[in-house]
Amino acid sequence: MKSSIQSQIQNMEIQADFGYALATFEQPPNKSDYIQSFTADYIRRHALFSDVNRYTNIIWNFMRFCPPSEVTFEGLDAVCMFTSLSFFIDDQSDHDDLTYLERYQTLINSLRLPETSSEQALFALLQHAKKLSQLNQISSAPFRQHLLNYVAAQQWERNLLNMGQACFTVEDYQRYRPDAIALLPYLALLKLAENIDDSQFNPLQRSRLLFMEQLATRIAYLDNDLYSWRSEQNEPTALNLVKVFKENLALSWEESFQKVYAFRNAAVERYLQNREEALNEDNTVELRRYLELIECAITGNFEAMKQLKLHKLRYELSLSL
Repeated sequence: MKSSIQSQIQNMEIQADFGYALATFEQPPNKSDYIQSFTADYIRRHALFSDVNRYTNIIWNFMRFCPPSEVTFEGLDAVCMFTSLSFFIDDQSDHDDLTYLERYQTLINSLRLPETSSEQALFALLQHAKKLSQLNQISSAPFRQHLLNYVAAQQWERNLLNMGQACFTVEDYQRYRPDAIALLPYLALLKLAENIDDSQFNPLQRSRLLFMEQLATRIAYLDNDLYSWRSEQNEPTALNLVKVFKENLALSWEESFQKVYAFRNAAVERYLQNREEALNEDNTVELRRYLELIECAITGNFEAMKQLKLHKLRYELSLSL
């Protein structure tokens, strides 16, 4: 019976069309090699993971697909540091002791100096963001605020589970999932590194672009949920909409998957509509650079997850259905 259910679910996922009307970009060999070398060195220097090779490969897969085509090496340094830390925080949040998250918040707010190795890693990222801010004359405040929101979402998730809540509600998910995916601090950091200043756009354009960032975030976390739900179905810490719908709405796994899949496709369609309208109004080099930054993050996130699942580095199938 179990193998039959697994077969049905696998067929369901194969039949789902996860394509985009957006191009996927992969970094050239020189930058790809640089990403791998820089990431491994950063992880070792700050003792973030015991399995350096595994996590280097995980982060390398995201960083060779997610940054835009003309990303600078300063930009690669920034996002490699941030992505390494986000995986550390995400995986570390499965532990009961969350005082390190409180310490991160005071460090981000510049209230003290780092003490532990992971705090040194965070401090290095914050100092790099400060340098980029001074170089490009763009405030780093949006990045710091999104980073604080991400840390707070991780903290909230664990606190709720420590209080004995076995399942997230739909309302919980809608409130905290956008910050828990870490795409908004990633985009804010990359804009800082690549000298993309929101203030160059008029208020209406700026509002649309920020809305498109929110749509990109929604697409990214729904893609993540659709890709990882089978490996997370028995994890109480999993903030996954497939599982949330099944447990809150009394749906089957297939019904829940299809509901999330429909939400994801609606978000993609809405993004593409806004993209077309934005380009019709102002098809400038600056706007296209901004859109490429967002869209490489969308398609790169999806492509990286495919590669990680293919090579069994993450999102592996749980046998308990």
